Amino acid sequence: MSEFEKLKIVTKYELLKQFRRRRFYGALVLTLLAVILIIALYKGLDIPGKLSPLISDSPELFALFVTSAGATIPIFAAVFFAGDSIASEFEHKTGYILFPNPVKRSTFVVGKYIACLTVTSLIVIFAYVATVIALVGIYQQLPIEVFGSLALALVYANSVLGIAFLYSSALKGSMGATIATLLTIMLVFSVIEVSLIFANIDPWFMHGYAGDSIASVYGVPFAAAFGGGMPGGMERNPDPTTSFFVMLGYFIVPFILSIWLAKRREML
Repeated sequence: MSEFEKLKIVTKYELLKQFRRRRFYGALVLTLLAVILIIALYKGLDIPGKLSPLISDSPELFALFVTSAGATIPIFAAVFFAGDSIASEFEHKTGYILFPNPVKRSTFVVGKYIACLTVTSLIVIFAYVATVIALVGIYQQLPIEVFGSLALALVYANSVLGIAFLYSSALKGSMGATIATLLTIMLVFSVIEVSLIFANIDPWFMHGYAGDSIASVYGVPFAAAFGGGMPGGMERNPDPTTSFFVMLGYFIVPFILSIWLAKRREML
């Protein structure tokens, strides 16, 4: 049996495991509730009227708010799908059963990654489908930028998976890997980014700043939409093309390291 055939088997059973978990369906429900809540707040509180006299309600502004906020749950759901992918095999000692099989550890890691990417992508796409339905129902329009935002959201989710897999391969416990990923993305990266902004340095290479491109593709200036720019007069409008490659880098480097660590890690 070729390594590719083995990869398909690993991916298939990992997908079945993910679909059997309640967390997948819980993430779908939370995503739908989040989108509905954001739409209700946007319309009920008249968000466009409270933001700035420079902007008015439009399908692009509506899509910016709903997709950028609604994508938060499915993207960070990636952490919970990937956090225990590798660590659980060592934590629960199931690696004693899996690793002696004639399948390379790198194949296990790649198969698990493909499964996690599949379920995460389904949730992200689900959030955007709900947004598209709302856009067509409310405005009878569908801004083409929605599809660019979706592509960037999928790349961003992919970068989250890469970081999660790195911690899952390096740490002993699934919970530790999950918490470490969340702290890195939501705290460490954010502190570094804010520090760079106050030092008047454009944080184009930071993970969170690149993720803002999910909203910047709509062409609504962040300074206008959120009531102000960044210190030093900089605009928080990351270039989507640059951000795409930055987020890709945040996936490639951690994921390669995760494979390297998983191959050298010993069962204890």
